[in-house]
Amino acid sequence: MDNRRLFLFTALVFVAFLIYQAWMRDYGPKPAVPPLQTSATSTAPAPGGSAVPAASNVGTAPIPASASAILPPKGRRIHVRTDVLDVVINTIGGDIRQAELLKYPIELKTPTALVKVLNTDNATLLIAQSGLQTLSGPDAPGYQTLYTASRTRYSLAPGEKTLAVSLTWKGPRGLEVEKTYTFTRGSYQVDMHYRVQNRAGEPWKGAEYVQFENHYVPESHSLFSAHRYDYQRVAVHGVGGYRQYEFGDLAETPVNMTTPGGWTAVVDHYFLAAVIPEDRQQARNAAENRYYSKSLGDSRFLAGTITSVKTVMPSTTGVFADTFYIGPKLQTRLAHVAPGLELTVDYGKLTIISEPIFKLLNFIHRFIGNWGWSILILTLLFKLAFFPLNQISGRSMAKMRRVQPRIKALQERYKDDKQHLSQAMMELYKKEKINPMSGCLPMIVQMPIFFALYYVLVYSVELRQSPWIGWIHDLSAPDPYYILPVAYAIVMFIQFQVNPQPTTDKIQRRVMMVMPLALGVLYAFLPSGLALYYVANSIISIGQQWHINRIIQRENRKLAVKSG
Repeated sequence: MDNRRLFLFTALVFVAFLIYQAWMRDYGPKPAVPPLQTSATSTAPAPGGSAVPAASNVGTAPIPASASAILPPKGRRIHVRTDVLDVVINTIGGDIRQAELLKYPIELKTPTALVKVLNTDNATLLIAQSGLQTLSGPDAPGYQTLYTASRTRYSLAPGEKTLAVSLTWKGPRGLEVEKTYTFTRGSYQVDMHYRVQNRAGEPWKGAEYVQFENHYVPESHSLFSAHRYDYQRVAVHGVGGYRQYEFGDLAETPVNMTTPGGWTAVVDHYFLAAVIPEDRQQARNAAENRYYSKSLGDSRFLAGTITSVKTVMPSTTGVFADTFYIGPKLQTRLAHVAPGLELTVDYGKLTIISEPIFKLLNFIHRFIGNWGWSILILTLLFKLAFFPLNQISGRSMAKMRRVQPRIKALQERYKDDKQHLSQAMMELYKKEKINPMSGCLPMIVQMPIFFALYYVLVYSVELRQSPWIGWIHDLSAPDPYYILPVAYAIVMFIQFQVNPQPTTDKIQRRVMMVMPLALGVLYAFLPSGLALYYVANSIISIGQQWHINRIIQRENRKLAVKSG
C-alpha cells in the first residue's frame, strides 16, 4: 500500500470519526439501559414524591404528609468558603444549593465567572437534597424541614485544616437532629453527618436519603462548536460495576437497584457531583443501599440513594454518614474518594489505551510542570518505543524512493497491461528486498494511539485551560491563531518530499499537494495539544527519514563501487 494513500485514509477516517460522534450524540439511537439488580418487594413513595419499588432491607418510608402538604418556610442562606469551594447551604432541609469551584473559571477571558457544579439557576438547576425518613417513632427532618444555624457565614481561616458547619432541628416528640458538613482544605470532598439523638420514650426507626434534583435540557452543538463535547448524565456504581444513564432514558426506565456500598453521581464533561454513603470501603460487610431515579416532568429529574434502616433506642444516639465529592474529575484523586469513581472520566471504548497514556503523561508532568512540554516528551518516548517499526518503514520508503525511476519505466512500458505491470513490480520488489506493506505498518499500529490521545486531550480536566507557551493558553482548545495547524501543514508537505514521490498517477500527485492544506484546516478545529503532538511527531519523522535516506545512499554507493 502506498504510504501517501494511508496518510489520506487516516485523515478521512478521523474526519468520519468526528462526524459520527457528533451525529450519534444528536440523532443516534440511545444505548439500552443495562439490567439492574433489584430486590423489590413493595412500592412506596421515595423522597421528592417519586415512586420506586421498596426493598426489604433498605429504608423506604414516605415523606410525612405534613412536610409535603404545606409550603416550606423561607430559609436562610449559609455561605461557606474554603480555599477551593464556595458553597451555599439553605436552612430549609440543610441542602447544598450552590457550589462554585474557585480554581476553575468558565472561560480564561473571564476569570471571575466560575464553574458552578451545583446551582439554583432554573435553566441548569442541580442541587443536593438530603433528609431522614421515619419508619416508626417520632417524625424526622426531611428536605423541606427548617433547620436553625448559629451563623450565616463560614470561612476556612489560614492555618485551619477543616471547617465544620452545623445545623440543628428539634422535633415535638423528643427527636433531636444535628446535621453537620465538614470541609477540608484543598479537598473537594464534603463529609455530611446526621447525629440523631432520641429523647423520646420509644425507639426511632428510619433511614437516610440523599438525592440530586436536576433540570436537564439537551443542547445540540455543531461539529466545530467549542461546547460540542458537553454532556450530562447520571452515573451509578455498585457490585454490578459502573453504569451511566442518559437523562432521556430515565423517563422510561428509571434506575432502581440495591447494592452494598456504591455511589451515585451527576456527571458532565469535566465535573461531577457525587454522593458516597457510609461503609463504602467494606464491600462484603457494607450496608445495602438503594439507588433510584425519577422523572418529575418538565425536564426535571431526581437521582439518589436511600441507606439501610437504622434503629435508635430511647436515650441513645445514632449516626448517618456520607461523603460528597463536588468538583473536577481529577483522575489521581477520584479513586481515593470511592472505588470506581475514576470511571466517570469518559474515554469511551479506548479507555484501555487512553488511561495508560494519561498516566504516563501525568507522570512526566510531575517533573516538568507544564502539559505542553510533557506532550512533547511523550511524543519523543512514543517515537523511541516505535523506533524499530519506524526504522523498517523508513528503510522501505528509502528503497522505494531509490527505485522510483525504474517503477516509472515499468509503468510506461505496461501502461495498457495492468496484470504484467503488477507482476513486474512484484519481481522488482523481491529483487530489491522491498516490502511495500512495511511502510504502512507503523501508521496502522499508531492509529489507536492517535484516537486515544485525542480522548485524553478532550476529556481530561487536568489539561483544561492548561497553557504551553506564548499564544497557547489552553491545550484542550483549538489554536487561537492557527499557528500549529499551519506549521503542521508545512511540516507534512516537507515530509511528503522526503518520502517516495508519486510517478504517473496525476490524481494522486494532486491529492498529495492538497492534503497538507486539508489536514491543516482539520487541526484548526481540534485541541492544540493534539496539533502540538503531531507537529513534533512529524518533525522527528522527517529527521529520521532523512537520516535513513542518507544511510541507504551510502550503501548504494558502496554497492556501486563493489560492482564496478
